[in-house]
Amino acid sequence: MASCFRLLATLIPTLMNLTDRIYVAVHIALSVLVCARYAEVAHGWRYLVWNAIAIAAIVFLSRNRHDGTGWEFVHDWLPLVFFITVFEEVSYLSLSLRGTWQNPWLVAWESALFALPPGEWLRSCTSPWFRELLEFGYFSFYPLYPAAAGVLWAWRGRPKFAGAFRRLTDSLSVGYVVCYALYLLFPTRSPSHNVGLNAIASTQSGGPFHRMVRMIQGSAGVHGNAFPSAHIMLAFAVLVFAFRYFRRVAPWILLCNFLMCLGAVYDGYHYAVDVVAGAMLGIGAGVASVTHKATGNR
Repeated sequence: MASCFRLLATLIPTLMNLTDRIYVAVHIALSVLVCARYAEVAHGWRYLVWNAIAIAAIVFLSRNRHDGTGWEFVHDWLPLVFFITVFEEVSYLSLSLRGTWQNPWLVAWESALFALPPGEWLRSCTSPWFRELLEFGYFSFYPLYPAAAGVLWAWRGRPKFAGAFRRLTDSLSVGYVVCYALYLLFPTRSPSHNVGLNAIASTQSGGPFHRMVRMIQGSAGVHGNAFPSAHIMLAFAVLVFAFRYFRRVAPWILLCNFLMCLGAVYDGYHYAVDVVAGAMLGIGAGVASVTHKATGNR
């Protein structure tokens, strides 16, 4: 462990923005966790190899990002890979610290706040168009960050948008690292996993957005990582930046986010308290980042 911290202390001075530093620290921390629980982690060596590759990629790209637009692009968009891969890695390590799922707490919180669980209430609505509308809302998560961040990156040379891409990525990295920590310290899984997939299957709408969401979740969905919802965190952080830089589009993103929250609960991916916590975290991270200058240089 001491050697890992010495490595971190050596690498940090070479990294020039907050996101780089966060993901070096995250990969080192996950490596330490894997080593500490190596006998209990299946294929632990794979995580160690991947984490080493990820750290090397961050260091290499941070040093070469000024050598041309191509290098800058690869460096700036590397976090998009980590948003996915670290999320997946943490899900496989969910029970490495606590050992048991903490879902009874989520159920208790929902019972205290709602007379009827929101998921059950939503699934009682049988209109096909309503169900497909919620599926559209949940699907809108997937293009949200690439579209918003893509415009901010493309317009990064304009005075109004200077530093906006970096601030957005930094805010999401902060939001994600809070999520990662909570997933490990307070491991929870989705209602669909907690009560059984068959209980949710009867709500299928059969529409195109339903099929696309099921296809994505079937190949990339995780078992844990429920509270808070990282998907909702990202969506509301992007919403904050939309109100700052794309005010005409922001109300439409707000509508999509509202449907996304309902869709996440309807499909059994999250409890209502998961999406509320994710929204609050995303808004907090977004507002803090929008109102401050970008950390470090490009």
